[in-house]
Amino acid sequence: MTTLVVRRATAEDIDAFSAMPNKPTCRAMAGEIDGRIVALGGLALIAGRWHAFCDLTPEVRNHKIAIARTAQRLIAEARRDGVRFIYAEADPNEPGAIAWMTRLGFHLDPRSQHFYRWSA
Repeated sequence: MTTLVVRRATAEDIDAFSAMPNKPTCRAMAGEIDGRIVALGGLALIAGRWHAFCDLTPEVRNHKIAIARTAQRLIAEARRDGVRFIYAEADPNEPGAIAWMTRLGFHLDPRSQHFYRWSA
């Protein structure tokens, strides 16, 4: 198996990995294999709310434990820094998305019936 290196994402990492023209403020982690960014995940501040995001290339999917630990670390840091709520959407094309978010502490937000919400 290849080695996955997880580190804080830089603005350059985010620009290289995301085609989004106007990027929000982010707290993100990058995953690298052989010097190539293969994953980017974290929290983005959009309209005053923190939203979780995770974008993975197929080759990083073999590193599920590292991905889960990184998500847990980001949530713990957010809690420590006073973030009270984090919102996320379940990707309908990702079969385990809802189960994974539930394990991280997200629950369907009853007000939206669309977003999942984590609360401190």
